[in-house]
Amino acid sequence: MTSLADRVYLMASGQAETPAAEGLAEIRWDWFADLYADPRWGLITIPGFGTAAAHAVAGLCRATALGPTADVVEVTGRVSSLTARWHAIDRLATIKGGRARSEAANYAWAAVSDSAVDAYDYLAGIEFSGAETVSCAFWAQLVTQPADVAEVRINAAIDAWEARLQGSATGVAA
Repeated sequence: MTSLADRVYLMASGQAETPAAEGLAEIRWDWFADLYADPRWGLITIPGFGTAAAHAVAGLCRATALGPTADVVEVTGRVSSLTARWHAIDRLATIKGGRARSEAANYAWAAVSDSAVDAYDYLAGIEFSGAETVSCAFWAQLVTQPADVAEVRINAAIDAWEARLQGSATGVAA
């Protein structure tokens, strides 16, 4: 049997499927929002990351779920406000990650930077996987929590993704 750390490593290296790597963008971005803000399994549970940061990134993910065309109303010149907000949170993640006092917080801020890269791609109409974001979020749980707690949280995140994916396939809200 493969250990949880090995499974996350396989996800990070592209050798195993990562949750939310495929599917409808709206469902994926909504799940990414919960990857930050869900009180049971999100990065909000990581010491040194913080509630405000988790909710800010989750809100940005939810805004991104509306899609690149939803931001047209907010375009000023050539820079959309959604892209500008992702740039700001990406810069914050770089600063906070560099000053993180724990390995787990560093992983959480790396997940934010990875989400920003995914958002830039998505808003530009480029495919993205989210694998780096998910891997960093899961590593944050692994280095913060006892193995059994990390396993419960990671499995809850995976289960939440699978429920949404199945719900979208059947047309039932998950």
